[in-house]
Amino acid sequence: MITTKGVYHIGIPVNDVERAVKFYTEILGMTIAKLNRDDMGDHLNRADLRSGDSMVVLFQRPKALEKDAVKRTAQPIKLSWSRRRISSSRQRKMKDWGVKVYDIPTVERPTGRGFYFFDPDGNLLQLYAPPKTQPVS
Repeated sequence: MITTKGVYHIGIPVNDVERAVKFYTEILGMTIAKLNRDDMGDHLNRADLRSGDSMVVLFQRPKALEKDAVKRTAQPIKLSWSRRRISSSRQRKMKDWGVKVYDIPTVERPTGRGFYFFDPDGNLLQLYAPPKTQPVS
């Protein structure tokens, strides 16, 4: 068995890295660690973003793909967030910013709460907050 120590980064394929960087930095508050351009230097083809102690890598798909993550039964990418900040008013604020929020109620579980939304490329994301006290396993 190989025992891993954590996740190095999460890679998210996108159709337009520049548009995705704008979404992930301006809407989700991630910061740019590094931007990579193609060999000609004309197009951004990868962006390394920081989210807390984690790294999210946006990379250009070789060919644009129109997708709907829900129809493809994709698992969401869960991003942790402060519990006090997850509220219906935050969901409305995201809608005001033009973010497509998945039209289901906020998920409330013993393991945490959150809501689902899509990035500009149809990737399903969830803002997730752990419970005030972690349940004992």
